[in-house]
Order: sequence, then structure tokens, then C-alpha cells
Amino acid sequence: MKIFTRIAALFTVACATACGEPPDDTHLQEQVISGFYQQHLKSHAPGIPNADELKLLQPFLSQALFALLSQASETEVKYHAAAEEPVPPLVDGDLFTSLFEGATSFKMDGCESEDNRASCQVKFRHTGSSDSKGGGSDESWKDKLLLVKENNQWRIDDIEFLGSGQSSQREYLTDTLGSIVQDYN
Repeated sequence: MKIFTRIAALFTVACATACGEPPDDTHLQEQVISGFYQQHLKSHAPGIPNADELKLLQPFLSQALFALLSQASETEVKYHAAAEEPVPPLVDGDLFTSLFEGATSFKMDGCESEDNRASCQVKFRHTGSSDSKGGGSDESWKDKLLLVKENNQWRIDDIEFLGSGQSSQREYLTDTLGSIVQDYN
């Protein structure tokens, strides 16, 4: 009987050790998105990120999206330098969510993967400050982040703005950035 108990105990320990799974792709995808939006909400800078802001976001972005954001940032700098009078930014409002004002919080809502690509739904919320009549704006929406696996790391490759008609941008972030680079260079 002692042998059976010992074998059962060893089997339990072996199974617990062997069954300890490495982080799955969904968890890694969610980590990248969470890191990106935590950084973005910390700075909450509107419009196209400047070079310093881009450096902080780079670890979460695909090479292609980082290059496009860098081109858009350079285009913004050239646009303002060439203007004889003050001009508005090329993108007004939040660049990385559907709502012009941006989000005040976010929550992951699941990911789907196929090979080296994934799409992840993110629930956003914007809670505005109360006005003098005691009411505040409260908006909720979802956007979809498209990820790509580069060098065995998940990275954000695009954002599809799904925010029920709230977006002041095109349907995809890369479309918005591509238009800026094309139209202002």
C-alpha cells in the first residue's frame, strides 16, 4: 500500500510539473496590447506621437507600423516647419482609439490567432469629468487590434476602428497614417 501511495504522489508531482504550461499566445498577445495602452494612457498625447513618444511605444509595435508612425511623425514636423502661420495638427484627437477624446480605461475581450497573425478585441471606456449640471460623458466601444509575430514576439501591426461611428479616422490606423504620409509629402 505504501508503494501505491508513493507512486501516486510521484505521479501527482510529475503531472503538476509537466502540466505547467508556458504562457500561451493569447496571454502574450494580451500582454503586448496591455503594455501599449498602459503607456499610451499614461501620456495620453493626442495626434501623431513625436519621436520621444514613439520610442516608448516601439517595443509593442511591428516594424512596419513603427516605420509608418515614424514617417507620419516626420511628416508632421515638416508640415509645421513649412507653415508660415500656426496650423492645426495633421491628426486631431486620439490616434489609437475610435473616440476623439481617447479612452480612460480598457479591458481585453479575447484574441483569435492563425499562424503568425492574431486579432484581439479591446473594450474601451471614456469617462469624462462631470459638468456643472452634474452629468459627465460616459462612452464605451470596442476596437480590434491586429497583431503579427516578429522574431517570436507578438507586436501590434494595425488597429481597426470599430467604435460605432465614433471614429474621426479611417477604418484602419495604417490607412490614416498612409494618407498623411502620401498627402503631405
